[in-house]
Amino acid sequence: MWAMRVYAGIDEAGYGPMFGPLVVGRSVFAVDSQGDGHFDPDDGRDNWRPCDLWAMLRGAVSAKLDRKAGKIAVNDSKKLHTKAAGVRHLERGVLAFLHSMTSPVASVDRLLDALGARAHRDGDLAPWYAPCDARPWEPLPRACTVGEVAVARGMLNSSLEKAGVRVLDMGAAVVFEDRFNQMVAATRSKAATSFTFVAMHLAHIWEQWGQTNPVVVVDRQSGRTRYRELLATTLPGAGAMLRIIEENPCVSAYEARSTQGPDRRMTVRFMVDAEQHHLPVALASMVSKYTRELLMHRFQNYFAHVAPTVKPTAGYASDAKRFWEQIEPILPRLRIEPARLLRMS
Repeated sequence: MWAMRVYAGIDEAGYGPMFGPLVVGRSVFAVDSQGDGHFDPDDGRDNWRPCDLWAMLRGAVSAKLDRKAGKIAVNDSKKLHTKAAGVRHLERGVLAFLHSMTSPVASVDRLLDALGARAHRDGDLAPWYAPCDARPWEPLPRACTVGEVAVARGMLNSSLEKAGVRVLDMGAAVVFEDRFNQMVAATRSKAATSFTFVAMHLAHIWEQWGQTNPVVVVDRQSGRTRYRELLATTLPGAGAMLRIIEENPCVSAYEARSTQGPDRRMTVRFMVDAEQHHLPVALASMVSKYTRELLMHRFQNYFAHVAPTVKPTAGYASDAKRFWEQIEPILPRLRIEPARLLRMS
């Protein structure tokens, strides 16, 4: 019988832009407990040493872009998404891992469905995302071929089996501009809005795999170092049994134990630059960025059609300000409310 340990990561893309969705992703792995990683909260030392999934899956996966070896690049999405490559590296990695646990997804909406995102099924979806006869959901893969993704999946499946590793789950929460603005207005904080969806992923992992004592690593975006009170409201039944393992400028770690119902335990570690040290976080970063870029492609195509004289934007910083200055005067003609388009800072 498989004696597994669950090892998960959470990261986001689109926290800072003025346009486009915020996407918070997760990836969850099952690792043979006889492997090279362990954590026993009862041993009194709190000395969890994570298994190195890059090393365990080295036959198929690399943290570096190695075209000659043909391996699947898994790293911080900012390192893989370049002007020259576009979403190619992100797509090959995300679809290879996703297809190792599900049937291939053939379009953007099916990808969102597979990741558990539901906002795109909203009947009031903004016109720059909403499908129509002239703008149906784009087919996938977009930057790779079906054959390239299939080869990557086959290579990955072989390494997963050899290493005693399984991909249990991949997911994403997609927060479109209007909902983002509503939540920021209510909480008066982008950080609180983002954490709402981190908490959603943590609660999902807690409910699904809490009885296997999972370890979850979350990339820390803000300067916060104390998360105990936030976690107490996130994990049902765990509030009275949250133990601080450490809190410092680099790592904030906690052990949660259930006080009612099934016996559950979970360790959560918020880390600076977590995607550089934990493959599940790097993959969650890739899921988030790939999903956001696919949706931004729809955003850009829509505005290229309705405002062809306005150069498209990726949504970030000074370029977004330029786009806003050019697009704002024509919003009444397009019947677009500014609050549905421009995100609150």
